[in-house]
Amino acid sequence: MNRAEKAELVQQFGARASGSAFVVLAEFRGTKVSDINQFRRDLEKNGMGMRVLKNTLAKRAFSDIGVAGFEGHLKGMIGVVFGTTDGIASAKVLRDLLKPLQTLQVRAAYFDGGILEADAVKIVAELPGREELLGMLLATIQEGPRQLVSVIQAPARDLVQILKNYEDKLTEAEQAASSAS
Repeated sequence: MNRAEKAELVQQFGARASGSAFVVLAEFRGTKVSDINQFRRDLEKNGMGMRVLKNTLAKRAFSDIGVAGFEGHLKGMIGVVFGTTDGIASAKVLRDLLKPLQTLQVRAAYFDGGILEADAVKIVAELPGREELLGMLLATIQEGPRQLVSVIQAPARDLVQILKNYEDKLTEAEQAASSAS
C-alpha cells in the first residue's frame, strides 16, 4: 500500500469515527474468523460496523480527528467498532452481541467526548436509551399539571363527599323515625 492509499484509508477511517457517537476498541486475539465475520454481519444489521486497521494508521486517524487517549490501547490485534449516532443504543447492541463471544474483549471506547475504560463501557450500556429518557421527561412534565389539577379539584370533591355523607345521615334518621312510629 503506497502513501496516498494509506492517507485515503486514514481519512475514511477518521470520517467514520467522527460520525459515530460511540467508538470501541476491541481485542479479537483468539477469536475464530467465522465468529468475527458473523459479528461484523450482526453489527451491519444494526447500522454499525467494525474495521481492522494497522495500529499506527488508527493512531494517526484518531489524532487527525482530535481524539486523544487511545494510544495506550492500540496494541495487539485490535478491531475498531463504529456505533451509530445514538451512542447508548450502540452500546446496548454491542453488549448483546459480545455476550456469546467470550474471546472478543473491549479495551476502551470513545463516548460523549471522552475515553472510557472497558468497565465504563458496560455502564454506558446500562443507561436508559433516548426513547426511555424522552418517556421519563414526558412523565415528569405531565406530573406537575396533574398534581395541580388534583389540588384544585380537592375542595369540590371534599364538599361533594360531605354533602353525600349528610344526605346518608338524613336518610338514616328518616328511616329510624319511620320505623320507630
